[in-house]
Amino acid sequence: MSLFTRHEMRALGSAEVWGASWESLGRGGAMRQAATYASVRLIADQWAQGGVTVTAPRANGEHEPVATPLILDDPSPVLSQYESKVQMTTELKTRGNAFGLVDDSRRFCQWLPFDWVGVDESNPFDPKYNVLGKPMTLTKQGGNLLHIREVVQAGSVMGLSPIQQFASTFEWADLSRQFGRRWFKNSAMPPAILQAKANRLDPDKLKEARDDFIEAAREGKPVALPGEWDYRKIMVTPEEAQFLQTIEASATEIAIIFGVPPEKVGGKAGSSRTYSNLEMDAELFQVETLGGVSGRAASSQKSVIPFGHEVIYDLSVLKKPGVLEYARTISEQLRNGTLTLAEARRLLGRRGLTTQEIEQWQQWFDTSKSEAESNATSTAITKETA
Repeated sequence: MSLFTRHEMRALGSAEVWGASWESLGRGGAMRQAATYASVRLIADQWAQGGVTVTAPRANGEHEPVATPLILDDPSPVLSQYESKVQMTTELKTRGNAFGLVDDSRRFCQWLPFDWVGVDESNPFDPKYNVLGKPMTLTKQGGNLLHIREVVQAGSVMGLSPIQQFASTFEWADLSRQFGRRWFKNSAMPPAILQAKANRLDPDKLKEARDDFIEAAREGKPVALPGEWDYRKIMVTPEEAQFLQTIEASATEIAIIFGVPPEKVGGKAGSSRTYSNLEMDAELFQVETLGGVSGRAASSQKSVIPFGHEVIYDLSVLKKPGVLEYARTISEQLRNGTLTLAEARRLLGRRGLTTQEIEQWQQWFDTSKSEAESNATSTAITKETA
């Protein structure tokens, strides 16, 4: 290519950047898809940053931290702990169910695609699970399939995603059903297929059989057709696939459904927002939304660790205060004995001090401490000698 060739400059359209499907959704539909993705990504990425601790019961009835089992600390032979946690949370928020395949030694837990798992819950007290057609037993019953659910309705063992739960419990579900009826009415897809088992059949016979079937079905009567026929209903759920489009949900409403701050996913959080409001929203997000993920994971994962042990997910890393406030917090813990100097330095990402370095620091502190600190030290010495 010549150095003097002028490069062509032109604007890129959304279809060229995002693909043809972006334009087919329409701007509103595309924005709804983006807000949904952003909500799930935010929850998954935030929760994956937290730590996990396992405690064991002692003779006095209290629990003390123990070494974290590898199935929680490093659950996948190919993914990192962070990636594995993102996988689990994404399945939970998009499918309503996270299925993990656990080995007999309780070393690994691999999250499975939702479509790989079949569940027969005709008897909710004894559901039957299978993975790619192979019968499986839940880890809670000593088997190898871990099942974590989002929201479970009475009479079912399957979870519902936030959008499914919203659709099933609010009046918008009726709008979704109306959309489904319009979709079936106006689309080219038939509601069912009536297929002759014979290889060849006269077209007139096919039409006659179809008309007889429709007439009997319309009148609510049993259908009796001559010869061998196979009736197959087409199972599609436009209510779920198009629910957000049907109700014209905004990014703000999608954020409410998922329990995330609206401004994080392109929505509006209202006027007159202050720092304290935003800080409170962030704390509520950690407690209510991320805490819900922690509770579901911790309670289910008890079945893959020793009996009596407890799983605790720590999200304090997400609400780390400012530098000055953080220093004050550590100082207070050092004073009241809840934190040692070595632990404090590890929290700050620093190595421990040698004995000589501690003595040098103590000498420096004695000569440079403030008047207030000197008074506090003098008062403490006076009380001890009194």
